[in-house]
Amino acid sequence: MRKAMATALWATLLSSCSVLLSSCFLFVGSPADLVPLPDEVRVLELPQIVTCTTTALRTRCENLYERACGWYFWTEPGVQTPATGWVYACPNVWRGTDCWYDIKIGLTVRDPSDDLDPSKSPRVRVFDSEPASGGSAIGDCFLDVPRTDIVIEATDVSGTGSTKTVSVRLRDVLARFSANCRSFSARLRFAIVFEADGEDLSSSSTCEVLVECHRP
Repeated sequence: MRKAMATALWATLLSSCSVLLSSCFLFVGSPADLVPLPDEVRVLELPQIVTCTTTALRTRCENLYERACGWYFWTEPGVQTPATGWVYACPNVWRGTDCWYDIKIGLTVRDPSDDLDPSKSPRVRVFDSEPASGGSAIGDCFLDVPRTDIVIEATDVSGTGSTKTVSVRLRDVLARFSANCRSFSARLRFAIVFEADGEDLSSSSTCEVLVECHRP
């Protein structure tokens, strides 16, 4: 009886050792031996736009005329008793004025990780313009600005340390003034976009500001 119990006990011990040995085989060494950890791990902060401003700079204008034929009431100038009457004519009538603007954009940016460096292809992203909040006044029309990216050159960045100033221009924005549109306005929203490890990353915040263009 004791001999049978001893045999059973040895069988149990051998089975347990077999399980332990097979378990140890799955975890050779430590995880640090398989994937060495770097001495220092640092999370890089994204840039943050703190403030933004815009200034619309008019570069050129062209008047638009349209030939309008019809009957016009005419008065002969230069005589004491001017002759008057209706006359059929086709004068050129002013219909509007096309003006082009450069919109100067100024951004104050926190850049703790130096993401404005030219090697990272930094850009100012201008989103599609949106109507000015609060509704438009009479004669105020929507300034349509489509989404675009403006490359930030090294000369566009000033300041040292983590806070820098970025100054770029959105060129050739068209505003067509007419009797019904004496001014144009919209809200523009900006972000900083740059490349890191082959991917486009964006600033942690955007900034929105009102831009206005007035009839010359």
